[in-house]
Amino acid sequence: MKIIERSNIDIIKWNKLVDITPDSSVFSYSWYLDSTAQNWCVLVNEDYSKGIALPYTIHFGVKVLHTPIFVRYIEWLGIEVDFKSIDEIIRSNFSNIHISIKQPLLGDNYKSCTFQKIPFNTDRNISKQANRSLKKAINKDLNIEKSINYFGVESIIKSELKGKFSGINKSSIKILSNLFKQAQNENNILVYEIKDFGGIVCVNHNNTILYLKGALINSHKKMGGMYMCMDRAINEAIKEGKTFDFGGSKIDGVKKFNNNLGGKDFTYFEYTFDNTPIWFKLARSINRKWIKKLF
Repeated sequence: MKIIERSNIDIIKWNKLVDITPDSSVFSYSWYLDSTAQNWCVLVNEDYSKGIALPYTIHFGVKVLHTPIFVRYIEWLGIEVDFKSIDEIIRSNFSNIHISIKQPLLGDNYKSCTFQKIPFNTDRNISKQANRSLKKAINKDLNIEKSINYFGVESIIKSELKGKFSGINKSSIKILSNLFKQAQNENNILVYEIKDFGGIVCVNHNNTILYLKGALINSHKKMGGMYMCMDRAINEAIKEGKTFDFGGSKIDGVKKFNNNLGGKDFTYFEYTFDNTPIWFKLARSINRKWIKKLF
């Protein structure tokens, strides 16, 4: 096993590994990581039959392994191995780690997190609240158009979410725009839109439809528009024999919304380790204080 930086990765072999790994996520594809990660490398064997993507930033010359925005987790792909040996390689290359992983790859010292999805061929239980919201949307004659044109929804996301939610700012909106563009280039994008009022953007990956981001203006959100958009995407996923993945929000209200639409909870693992030198911790602390003063 060896670490290979982005510029030297055999992208065809890497994406093939993602393709053939059962239940792999879109988060591991090169185009997705190119859109979201400042830097990334892979830990992989010689023939690319097993490995993991490792996204990172560089602060004061120190590599920080972290989960990029719009990425729920990284994941081990391909043939299973002794995770203890992988843990040792990763920690020897990154002294600062704040990463979410699909499998418990870095030992038992983790925080359990949940996301929601509706696996193919499982019962879907919709809550009374969700049914009321869907009926309200039907009674208001809301009409959903399906397309691959994300520009209308992107505009509503910018106006409705920017500055109102943690992590949604000028920088993250730019990343999201690039992600939409790349998903469209890969012919993986699905848009469910209430024309001129917002909607949702999803990514169609193998046997999964993943909700990426969405927003509606307040009036149409109150009419049940978000419930209707999500319900349409979910029903199409079920009809096509696919899993519907709600993404990965840690906000309790969003989790409840997902559960109301029939989403079931699944676990992944968050790791935080900081073995950086004292000077790095001091420099980072000063830098954070200055950023707070500026904003």
